[in-house]
Amino acid sequence: MLRVTVLGSGSRGNAVLIDGSDGSVLVDAGFGLRALRRRLQMAGRHPEEIEALVLTHEHLDHASGAAAASARWGWPVHASADTLAALASSEGGAPARSQAFTPAGPTVIGGFQLEHGGVPHDAADCRALVFTDTRSGARVGVVLDAGHVPDGLPAMLSRLDLLVLESNHDADMLAHGPYPWMLKRRISGGSGHLSNVAAAALAAGCVHRGLQGVMLAHLSETNNTPAMALACMRDGLRRAGWCRDAIWASPQREPHAPVTAAGATAPVTAAQLSLF
Repeated sequence: MLRVTVLGSGSRGNAVLIDGSDGSVLVDAGFGLRALRRRLQMAGRHPEEIEALVLTHEHLDHASGAAAASARWGWPVHASADTLAALASSEGGAPARSQAFTPAGPTVIGGFQLEHGGVPHDAADCRALVFTDTRSGARVGVVLDAGHVPDGLPAMLSRLDLLVLESNHDADMLAHGPYPWMLKRRISGGSGHLSNVAAAALAAGCVHRGLQGVMLAHLSETNNTPAMALACMRDGLRRAGWCRDAIWASPQREPHAPVTAAGATAPVTAAQLSLF
């Protein structure tokens, strides 16, 4: 019953819908209300079907719609205490309903057990997330922003069925691209974003017989291409002995087709569009 739909991922906004046996949660809300509703409807869903919003961190491309969505649709917002504090001092303000992650051990949210671990990023407290469907046991990991791979992350991402993983940039394209030097340094630094090579190495370290699919996310529109990210990931996974070809690059401007825990894309049943 587990399936994952990347509604959009990149510097313009991020949101990942995770449907399980007994509920649905949204990871990040980096779009405004109308864009969130439209993207959900393109994926055949309605905002009222979402049971909770879980945030990786407070940056605008991940959390700009969090407070408004919580107020409009009653979504409880789950995040680390430092992320919630950062949101409270931001322009959008604190969500109407919020709950901080427990310091250790899984938290039950929307039919999932949630595990989380810190990843290096220039935010208050960026988190990698693992959701386990409480009925089926299927597991999906989400790593959207990380400057480098901390020691405990591969172990946390073990035994996954699906992995949603940042593959932000090609190092050569970034180095020779149009960005100013300070921005290049931020992206490639230890608190920036994972390159294609770093993402492939992390995924290779998580390979096991049960891994069914990898969804690449947060691709730079300036310093990367889907073809380059896919080729790098495919090469890294094959070197690790993973012979499946279930790898997808998530687009920024529209939702990707849902991917099931079996590593297959699922059809979308269009929802009736709303003006508001």
